[in-house]
Amino acid sequence: MDADLYDEFGNYIGPELESDDDDDESDEEGEREEPAYGAGDNDDMDLDREEPEDADMQVVLHEDKKYYPTPEEVFGPDVEKILYMKYFNLLLSFSEPIIAPVKKKKFQMAEQDLPETVYETEYMADIMDSPELIRNVVFCGQLHHGKTSFVDCLIEQTHPELQAKEGKDMRYTDTLFTEQERGVSIRSMPVTLITQDIRNKSYLLNIFDTPGHVNFSDEATAAFRLCDGAVIFVDAAEGVLLNTERLLKHALQERISITLCINKIDRLVLELKLPPADAYFKIRQILDEVNALISVYSEDQEDNVVSPVLGNVLFASSYYRFSFTLQSFAKLYADTFGGIDENELARRLWGDIYFNSRTRRFMKKPPTSGAARSFVEFILEPFYKIFSQIVGDVDECLPRVCAELGVHLTKEERHLNMRPLLRLICQRFFGEFTGFTSMCVQFIKSPLANAKAKVEHIYTGPLDTELAEAMFECDPDGPLMVHTTKLYPTEDATSFHVFGRVISGTLHANQEIRILGENFSLQDEEDSRHGQAGRLWITEARYKIEVNRVPAGNWVLIEGIDQPIVKTATLTEASGNDQAHIFRPLKFNTSSVMKIAVEPVNPSELPKMLAGLRKAQGYVPRSTKVESQENT
Repeated sequence: MDADLYDEFGNYIGPELESDDDDDESDEEGEREEPAYGAGDNDDMDLDREEPEDADMQVVLHEDKKYYPTPEEVFGPDVEKILYMKYFNLLLSFSEPIIAPVKKKKFQMAEQDLPETVYETEYMADIMDSPELIRNVVFCGQLHHGKTSFVDCLIEQTHPELQAKEGKDMRYTDTLFTEQERGVSIRSMPVTLITQDIRNKSYLLNIFDTPGHVNFSDEATAAFRLCDGAVIFVDAAEGVLLNTERLLKHALQERISITLCINKIDRLVLELKLPPADAYFKIRQILDEVNALISVYSEDQEDNVVSPVLGNVLFASSYYRFSFTLQSFAKLYADTFGGIDENELARRLWGDIYFNSRTRRFMKKPPTSGAARSFVEFILEPFYKIFSQIVGDVDECLPRVCAELGVHLTKEERHLNMRPLLRLICQRFFGEFTGFTSMCVQFIKSPLANAKAKVEHIYTGPLDTELAEAMFECDPDGPLMVHTTKLYPTEDATSFHVFGRVISGTLHANQEIRILGENFSLQDEEDSRHGQAGRLWITEARYKIEVNRVPAGNWVLIEGIDQPIVKTATLTEASGNDQAHIFRPLKFNTSSVMKIAVEPVNPSELPKMLAGLRKAQGYVPRSTKVESQENT
């Protein structure tokens, strides 16, 4: 090591030496290859451009990276790009996608034209002016207990053109396609019909068909608010279930009248195959359970006891299209044999009452050890014989059965299958549902008779004003007050129609109104809007009847006021009714189901419950006396 080239510390201090990096760069330049584009020498391609010194340290975005050469680099600048531009213009010319998405613009079933009815629509509009001839009824009960099928029976009687296909239920109030597919009602659906009672007097029935599934209990809550009475449906084979108990309690909390329909009594014969005496005890057990629940949840047990003797219990079979009460069945005997007081006979067709065929009198003690009760002898046994003879041997028994029942069948009808034939015979023998109408007329109050109790329960304002007095009287000429609880979507699902009940006054089409929300009060009037009611309809499930006005006591479907309404609302006049209060908003409480299931009975209520059970054993009220054999 030369001492002149290094200092005492060993550092190099000699002349500058050549760098090794320069040798490496010269080697790389010599080994550089031509571009692999296949284009040869191309002046447009700047192959000799210098890379910046810090090229390896630069950050290149994804959109700035170059993965493939351009067409000019591959084919040259003079090449015409015909194929490329052709497909590019084709893509730009598409106004619709290649595979269009599925758009289902129709969600519910609707009639294209107004179907034919046994009554005129003008006659229906005339009855709407008489609130004493109107009954607002809600059908409620457990899932698959026959509520929708029962409404189908009423639809078929009032609409001759609308008949269910063989082996398939019509389910007229299940308007949604999803309801038809699942076979389960999802939303409450109102229907307005004109039916006749036992004495052939016409009444306007506003019927609310509600879902039986517990998940849709809010639909039943909205229906209870607009009705004056409820018909509780119970399957004769399944009996009273948990949801039946919950709905019965809810109906009593809304202070509406209670009637009972024991539906599907054909299952006692065809499925359970019970003897007539056992079928009687099965029905009696259902009545005991219902009356026990009423005694627990009702404040006034005497007014809510259900009993076939009173007439507020209906026996029906929705599938075979018949229904009857004791009064309507007694009328069949009176019309057939004559000289019979149907009311007195109906009074003796339930309970521990027997018929002595030798003396031809009713008595409380059985004449023989094997004597059947009057309900079994006069109702269940003939009912069983009709089913057994038609199901057993149609060819031999059918002509004789039809002759005894007074039912005429054509040659084509005699060759029907067993179930359609049995349905046709029962439908013609029992006739229309006059017993159901009579039960509703007798035990469910009219909007006029129930107006005061209804207003006291749902109105939040003072009850000593002129407005409250007009609502007590269901005055069609008083101030307008409408309570709405439901919103129904239009057919194209772009808006809603508001459904409610006119409490007082008369609602006209295209009328200026004031919409009071659930949070409205006289101190805070923020939740109020002014609007205009559009067209008005009477809803019939799958079609609507347009009307110009709707007086007090009726239900109405309103167009054009759905924007400010969330759940419920109160409609009043646009001006002149500034002191109006709102109706009490609905409370959807689903926790009551579990509460009923686990809550024990209060010991203080046991005497009241036992008293109701003892009274329900015979179902003969104190004012009704069954005469003994000696004085009959």
